[in-house]
Amino acid sequence: MTTEAETPEAPQTEDAAAPAPRKRNAEKTRKAILTAALKEFSQAGFAGARIERIVKAAKCNIRMLYHYFGDKKGLYLAVLEGAYEDLRGREAELKIDFDRPLEGFLELQRFTFDYFEKNPRIDGLLRNENLMQGKFVAQSRKVTETAFPLRRTIERLIESGQAQGLFRDDLDWAQIYVTIAAMSRFHLANGWSLSVTLDTDMSKPEWRRARLEHALAVLEGYLTSGR
Repeated sequence: MTTEAETPEAPQTEDAAAPAPRKRNAEKTRKAILTAALKEFSQAGFAGARIERIVKAAKCNIRMLYHYFGDKKGLYLAVLEGAYEDLRGREAELKIDFDRPLEGFLELQRFTFDYFEKNPRIDGLLRNENLMQGKFVAQSRKVTETAFPLRRTIERLIESGQAQGLFRDDLDWAQIYVTIAAMSRFHLANGWSLSVTLDTDMSKPEWRRARLEHALAVLEGYLTSGR
């Protein structure tokens, strides 16, 4: 007779590793919700967005959405912070040579121009946030903190350019970035109306390329004017 002490241990099965798949599934579900929510918020804004459409697109249930994000406001803020983190993270990947400050600024302009063209949903999200006068972005310390490396990059480029006698003396980092962002986004946010008003199809690739070249020339001219 087999005693209790002699009972062999049950063999380990794949179920023993269940926490890892569950974690992967949770991350997958959370990412799917954020992706669906970005589309919904960018198109409908915060007020017009519907949780039902988000969970349907994410192929999950409302209970899971509330489990991860608390409520609609929590979800929106997570999407907003994720958008800024993505932009700032990709900016940080740029190989900026601070010994060549003019090229560094032009590279930042090229990147920003290309980023918003390839990420219209993020551009739409930011436009809707500004229609609400920055109601949610003002609640996030993370958004401000993620901009610190960008500020330092621009300040270092200014310092290098001025030390080399390439740049004018009265440069402000925030003014420069607002110009870079404006030249990257204005034609996207207003392209439909401007195309009709000016009888120019601003969606054409050749027009977009010419717009980038114009933006680069404007930035270079401003940085180096009077030198």
